[in-house]
This record gives sequence, C-alpha cells and structure tokens, in this order.
Amino acid sequence: MVLSAAIVLPLILDGERPAELDIEVQVTTPPAFPIVEIAPVQPIDSLSVKSSSPEGKSPNEISLIPVPRPANDVKTIVKAEPAATKPEVKTVTKEPEKQTTIAADRWVVQIATFKSRDNATRLVEKLKGAKYDAYSTTTSSLHKVYVGPEFKRDTSEKIRNDIKKKFNLAGIVVKFSVN
Repeated sequence: MVLSAAIVLPLILDGERPAELDIEVQVTTPPAFPIVEIAPVQPIDSLSVKSSSPEGKSPNEISLIPVPRPANDVKTIVKAEPAATKPEVKTVTKEPEKQTTIAADRWVVQIATFKSRDNATRLVEKLKGAKYDAYSTTTSSLHKVYVGPEFKRDTSEKIRNDIKKKFNLAGIVVKFSVN
C-alpha cells in the first residue's frame, strides 16, 4: 500500500500550474513629487533674533494692551443701600452648561428581510423610485432593507405608515446602526 501511494501521489500532486496564477501585473510609474529638504535642528543660541518691536522704541519699554470687553455670561448686580454707604457691587457668573458629546439617536424603518440579494435589490429600487431613502445591508447571509435614517422617531413612524399604505409592507422602526 505504501508502494502504491509512493507511485500514485506524485502523479496526482504534480499537476500543471493553474491558469489563475499566470497573471501579469503591470505597475505604472509613481507620480513625481517634489523633494522637500528639511533643515537640521539648531540650538536657539545660533538663530538670529528679529526685533518684533516697532522702530524707535526700545525693547525695555512696556506698552499697555487694550482691555477686552466683559463677557456676556457675567451680570453686574448693584444693590441699593442707604445714601450714607457706597453701593455694594456683586458679580454673578453663570455656571457653564455641560456640553454632552453624545450623538443624537437616529431611526430607520426596517421594511423587509430576504435570503436572496436580488429580492432586496428589487425592493430598494422600488422604494427609491417612490422617493424614499432606501438601502440594504447584509448580516448573517440575510439581506435587510431599510428606509432612513431620520433624527426623529415620529418621522420614521410616518414613513412606515406611508409605506404600509402604498406598498402593503409592514415595517418596524429601529435605531440606526452604522454597522
């Protein structure tokens, strides 16, 4: 049996090279980019100092910078007191509002799920022909057809009801997911 395997296996495994591997690849020449020369780093003592002060003034003179206007979120409250004392001035600052970076939820209408890509493509084209923002995604060999996304769930529900009337397709409103 070993002898027959030693004779037959080289005949089976020593076949011709598949045609898929005989592909010629032609690479075009790369685009010509200009060569940028970067000067080496030098110590600050060796660099020449340019005077930023206007001529006629010495660098030791101090010039005042104009005072900026007060911020809009600060209010001045003057408390009226008897004339004998000076009015007390209190400044009240508003606490800055917390800014959240949470992205707003978006909503889509899932119209149908198909096993065949052709069916999903036909439904997407039919919905796009009716001026809906339709698209399909593939997950686990299933092709899902969606319309949307919309920022408000109510808008997605109205679209779902319109599609139910026009195409007799009962969809569901789900949160939009990028993947």
